[in-house]
Amino acid sequence: VLPFTSRSTDPENQLFADGIHDDLLTRLANVGALKVISRTSMMEYRDTTKNLRQVGQELGVGTVVEGAVQRVGNNVRITAQLIDASTDEHIWANSYDRQLSAVNLFAIQSDISEEITLALKATLTDEEQLRLEIIPTDSLAAYNLYTQGRDNLYKRRLDTMQKAREQFEEAIELDPDYADAYAGLAESVLLILNNHQAIPTEEAFAIAEASLDKALALNPDMAQAHASLGLLKHQIWQQTRSGPGLEEAAACFVTALDINPNNASAYMWFASTRGTQQRIDEAIDLYHESLRVDPLGKIPYANLPGLYAERGQNEEALDLYVKAIEIHPEWPTAYRNLAAHLQGLGRMDEAVAWGMKGRELSSDPLSGGSMAGAYIEFGNYDKVFGLFSDVTVGHPIYEYGLGMEKAMRGDFAGAAETVERAIDGEENPRQFQLSLITSFSMLAGDFEKARKYAELHDPEFVADADPEVDANNVSDLIRYAFILQNQGEDQRANKLLEMALVVVRTLPRIGLFGHGIRDVQVLALQGKTLAALAALRDAIDEGFRGTVSSNGWPLALDPYLSSLRGQPAFEAMVGELDDAVAEMQRRVVQAEQSGNWDELRALVESS
Repeated sequence: VLPFTSRSTDPENQLFADGIHDDLLTRLANVGALKVISRTSMMEYRDTTKNLRQVGQELGVGTVVEGAVQRVGNNVRITAQLIDASTDEHIWANSYDRQLSAVNLFAIQSDISEEITLALKATLTDEEQLRLEIIPTDSLAAYNLYTQGRDNLYKRRLDTMQKAREQFEEAIELDPDYADAYAGLAESVLLILNNHQAIPTEEAFAIAEASLDKALALNPDMAQAHASLGLLKHQIWQQTRSGPGLEEAAACFVTALDINPNNASAYMWFASTRGTQQRIDEAIDLYHESLRVDPLGKIPYANLPGLYAERGQNEEALDLYVKAIEIHPEWPTAYRNLAAHLQGLGRMDEAVAWGMKGRELSSDPLSGGSMAGAYIEFGNYDKVFGLFSDVTVGHPIYEYGLGMEKAMRGDFAGAAETVERAIDGEENPRQFQLSLITSFSMLAGDFEKARKYAELHDPEFVADADPEVDANNVSDLIRYAFILQNQGEDQRANKLLEMALVVVRTLPRIGLFGHGIRDVQVLALQGKTLAALAALRDAIDEGFRGTVSSNGWPLALDPYLSSLRGQPAFEAMVGELDDAVAEMQRRVVQAEQSGNWDELRALVESS
């Protein structure tokens, strides 16, 4: 369904035409017999000069809908035609002249959807017929706000998502029974939290849960509401990492896709859940299903490369990150993800070059995060502080930033206390908050406090039975074992280290999900010096250059490696790493002084 054109003289009416297009597309997508390309891909074809045969070939579709909207005073005219993409033959066409009202707009969309379905000889189930005839609101003002909110939500920038939230809230004020607006509000706050951490967790969850309850009470068959409920359940699980939340999320996505098999968001979020469950093959298949209905969608290009990186297919991941930038050159997330992957590959100078571009394109005060690891490896902490200078009082992570600043200045005890104060009174602190306090306390030598927060972070480690260990918690297990060692519980610590080593050896060493030198750390903690040194040699030869991307602290601070320090072979390899990092820092300084990052960026493109 190509973007509808506006035949009105007022340029603001293009947004009105976009809303008509979006609603019609959504209605057709609910017909299981049809494959319908999602809006995010279709908007790339606005004002296209490509002929319909090209469009059909690029998107893998046989038919194309074109339409136009003319709004004059209190009247609206909508025309639509269905065309065979391979022959340019008109299959069906019609025009609709009605008095402008929300009810009439939805009636026209229902008529168009039914006639297109009939023209394509697709079978409508009774449930699909009912969904086509739904009138979501009788308030034209609420409808206009909703369509503006959806348009802003699709842009996926922090400022536009915050504006979308406001527009959904205003639409609900005008029509308290507008189910779609409640679903949009839930989605907006969850994405503001998930993508930008720019809303307190409890606030986002409370708004999303109440909004989705209302949306599904008003319309139990809304696919997007079920998909957003799955996203909510996944995010709640991430706070505790326990319970059936992931399978509950999966069930919501299945329901959403049963209702609308063309729902790209449901495929994407379902893929994320399966990825978290380490069901990587299923996750990859789900992202490819998402691309089937949304070939130019942003999120698969953001997340699919990471799944290949989890498999250790780092070159495939790198190619996909570069492709994401080629397809969406104005999208900051694509640059940030490429930068993070390069950091994991030990290519820190290139990470800064690409991260810098992402920051230039973004309004998010956290957008410098993809470069922070490289500057920490360089020892340039003032540069790190500058990257986050726009994170000011009132931002949800401001207090944690103060803790990080104290840690970088060497005050680990003060850093732990700062984060502790920030979560005071929170019923369910987030996992990263508990992890920060654990690590800061451990680095300060306060193992009692470190143990307390480690066990809050991973309560399954406390049990007498052996915990389940996987890629998600193996680094936490090593940290916990180190804490136990320092509290005299060597037997339990050694058992946990053996379990961790088995998992670590199945993981990729470098890349976005590389473990770095976790095997070296475990072997060092076990007192196996020669094996640890051999593993470090292997790591350097594979491309390992620093521990910040995998541990959060630089190699010089790594408390797990104390037994290796002073060993000539270890010190020689550390010197080798220092030289490599210093050379990358030299290239970054040169680019900063000249303002020319092209040489560093070209290294990725040439590889």
